[in-house]
Amino acid sequence: MVNRSCVVSAEFSAYYKVFAFTLLICTGGWRSIENETDLRGGINICIECDTTPGTYLAAMDNGRFTIGGPHLAGEGPNPEEMLTLIKTPDDMLISMKTGFGKYVGVDSEGNLIATADAVGTRERMIVVFQEGKTAMQSASNNLFLSMKPDAEGYVHVTSRKAEADEMIKLRTDSKKEGPIDWRSEEDRKSAAECETSYVYVFFPLYLEFLKTLHSKVALKGKYININLDDKESVRRAQQEGNLHELLLERRVKTKSDKYC
Repeated sequence: MVNRSCVVSAEFSAYYKVFAFTLLICTGGWRSIENETDLRGGINICIECDTTPGTYLAAMDNGRFTIGGPHLAGEGPNPEEMLTLIKTPDDMLISMKTGFGKYVGVDSEGNLIATADAVGTRERMIVVFQEGKTAMQSASNNLFLSMKPDAEGYVHVTSRKAEADEMIKLRTDSKKEGPIDWRSEEDRKSAAECETSYVYVFFPLYLEFLKTLHSKVALKGKYININLDDKESVRRAQQEGNLHELLLERRVKTKSDKYC
């Protein structure tokens, strides 16, 4: 008997892939940034109006910003609509640099400008992702970027709430990368191999330590005990982040030498 839920899930997955690919073509290969892990320093980004898709924030040669004209399907942003993202992995704040070589910031009147040659407090922004929506907040005045230009066509960062006009869609032409696994090579192995790998790594160091304690330690023909059972606890510790503590406890329980 065919599981109907699995069939529906497979159909939805295939539909979503086709939809995402079609949308990527319509935006000239500039995919949307959906979460913080996609914000990486050095990539190109553009800021699209959520209420009017195909229109982007554009830098002007006078240091101000406006909303560029609409793009046809398949067109990416213009050069003046592209920004370089400045961000370090351990900092939630971002900065942006225009094609004119200036950093994007907010002046004392709430105008979005790009006149600085270096990053200061006013050139720091926070990208807010919430419930599938995105907004940008200034770190200096805690107000939100509004994509609704004023009578002169300029853009401001003066909104106290993130409503329809403050909704944006960040896009980038960089390739999407999966989450980075910072664990060591030994930690990434299966539970059956992980404990043995650590023995091979640290046992030679342990032997040298024993020699410093006792000059006549006999090591020839000795074996080290490893618990070959209960690998479920090792697997659980890999997921919970307390692998090294568990391996130490298991080593204490299985040790056979009096110098450990």
